[in-house]
Amino acid sequence: MASTWRQLLPQFLIMMLLYFVFVAALAAAGIDGFVVRIAVALAVAFGYPVVLRRLGRAPPAWER
Repeated sequence: MASTWRQLLPQFLIMMLLYFVFVAALAAAGIDGFVVRIAVALAVAFGYPVVLRRLGRAPPAWER
């Protein structure tokens, strides 16, 4: 169990950081709103794991 947490916690933190960076960049560009934030959240939540799997860098806990 602790091994799973050690694998997944950094990935979660990176995903959160990506979300906030994208939302801040869009807000700085004048694009803001609830729908935009949901779209960014979904893109990060589904896109980040796909990219890591394609690059072969996904943690073993995601393979289960």
